[in-house]
Amino acid sequence: MMEEGKEMNLFINGKKKELEEKMTIGQLLKARKIRPEVVTVELNEKIIEREKYGDTVLKEGDKLELVYYMGGGINSDEL
Repeated sequence: MMEEGKEMNLFINGKKKELEEKMTIGQLLKARKIRPEVVTVELNEKIIEREKYGDTVLKEGDKLELVYYMGGGINSDEL
């Protein structure tokens, strides 16, 4: 747990966010109700492997990009 009054600032998809405690990528995704299998995480311009989400601790000033997979497209019968 971080010291009182020592929030951590980082950027998520370009927006400044404040975290009250240190956490891993996995914990952040869980707190935001994001299923790991539908998102790719880029931390400071480097893609993080899904297996490392639980071990990768976020730090002050980190830049996190969450890229979501979207379903859809055209039906192959329409081609």
